[in-house]
Formats: sequence, C-alpha cells, structure tokens
Amino acid sequence: MISWIASLVSWLPKEFATVLIAALPVGEVRAAIPVAVTAFHLHPAMAFFLSWAGNLIPIFFIYAFLPSVLKWAEAHWPWFHRTMQEYFSALRSKHTADIDRYGAAALGIFVAVPLPGTGTWTATIIAVLFGIRSSYGIPSMIIGSAAATLLMLLATEGLLGAFRFFF
Repeated sequence: MISWIASLVSWLPKEFATVLIAALPVGEVRAAIPVAVTAFHLHPAMAFFLSWAGNLIPIFFIYAFLPSVLKWAEAHWPWFHRTMQEYFSALRSKHTADIDRYGAAALGIFVAVPLPGTGTWTATIIAVLFGIRSSYGIPSMIIGSAAATLLMLLATEGLLGAFRFFF
C-alpha cells in the first residue's frame, strides 16, 4: 500500500508529495507519515512537519468555503436543501449535548485519534455544521493534528526509532 501511494506521486518532489498526501481527505497523516519515512526516506522531523503542515491546509479552506457552498447549493437545489435540513436536524439533535459539553476540545481529541474517518477533513466539516467558531475550532484541530501526526510517527518508526526525531 505504501509503495503504491508513493508510486502515484513519485513524479513530484518528495517533500511536496508528503504535503499533498497529508492534505488529501482519505489518507491524511495516516498515509503521509509512513510514505514519507519508509518510501521517501525523509528524516522523521521533516516527515512530521511536512505531514502536519499538509494536514492543516484543508482546515482553512473548509472553514472559508463550505458555508458558502452549502448556502449556494441550498438556494439552487431545493431537494438538496430538504435533504440537508433533515440530515443536519437529526445530527444536531443526536450530538448537540456532546458539542455543548465538550465544544472545540472534542474536535481536537477527535482529530488526535489516527483512525479512518477521524481526521481534519471530518472534524472541520463537523465544526462548520455545528457552528463552532473558527477561533475555537482551528486551534483545537491544530493541536489534535500534531498529536495524530506524532502518534503516526511513533507507530511508523517505533518508540526507539522516533528518538531520531530529535537528532
């Protein structure tokens, strides 16, 4: 799997390819760190910072453009508006208590767990849908992304190998 992902972006400089893989919605840092360290042979510190930076890019774009895209789609496609209203209503009624209780901290924890479906793309979409202000959501997702990137580095390098991060 790692070699397959690396072969898809092998025509790019390895540093840019690492940022790109980390910015994509499916793999994020869960794919970028193993590819950067094992296929591109980047230093763990370089792999960490490039993956982390790439993983932060979608946060700002989603916060900036998703509300406008949703408003435009709802205005031009009535069926989309009805479907989204029903879905968001069910989603909000199910999770509003948790969001009220934990707020932006829950987003950081959600992003920090490096499992499929728990990255910055999903967390930012959730933040926009629940109306969490960017001044609260973005810092918590930045911290959560750093934690997820570090956890993936530890998983890829092993506990002792990750000490190369500092040297």
